[in-house]
Amino acid sequence: MRTGFFRAAAFSATFAIGATASLSAFGQDGYGLYDGSSYYGSSVQSQDRFEGWWLGGTIGGSSVNYSMSPGSVDADGVIGGVVGGFSWQHGPFVIGIEGDYLASDIDGGGLINGGPNKAQLGFDNLADLRLRLGYTVTPNLLLFGTFGGAWANGDLYISGPGGGFRETTFTGWSAGGGAEYAYDRNWSLRFDYQFTDFGQETVKYSGGKQTFDPDSNSFRGSIIYSF
Repeated sequence: MRTGFFRAAAFSATFAIGATASLSAFGQDGYGLYDGSSYYGSSVQSQDRFEGWWLGGTIGGSSVNYSMSPGSVDADGVIGGVVGGFSWQHGPFVIGIEGDYLASDIDGGGLINGGPNKAQLGFDNLADLRLRLGYTVTPNLLLFGTFGGAWANGDLYISGPGGGFRETTFTGWSAGGGAEYAYDRNWSLRFDYQFTDFGQETVKYSGGKQTFDPDSNSFRGSIIYSF
């Protein structure tokens, strides 16, 4: 778990820097830098552009890796749904709470010890609740990181002789980062990365038992409306 956390932190930082660079064309149109009291050259009158309630739609892709006996299996799929939350802003600093509820078609499996049984994992719904910390490098461009709890509704299958099935809820943690660009007072575009450790769940069958230990890497784009 410690390895996953540090990997997530490093990946999140790298992605956030890359996302900021990709949005720099938008952020370098005369907005200037924050000096603690004002933004020089800003076309935005308010310094609390990212404060308040917000809601948006999000879509992206996710790659899930889970351990087998022996080895591991990769499962890929599309995720999409809603994201929303509330943020407070003080000067260039932003802190907030956000949550996601996503539908998923992630599904994948592999042979247990070379067969004949096959283990398969499918995610139907994903959700999380996270703390967001950010810094506005320009009045309209927010660089942020997130951390919190995550849940997933999963179907665990063991096919083949004496197979089994279990529907369960995974619980774990999620860390990520990204960038959000506000192109007017109410609308913004957001790109982010998330690493999620969903914990472990086990399916028992006549041939034994199989433990699923999934981790996911997700990239998403969102359209946000601020109230």
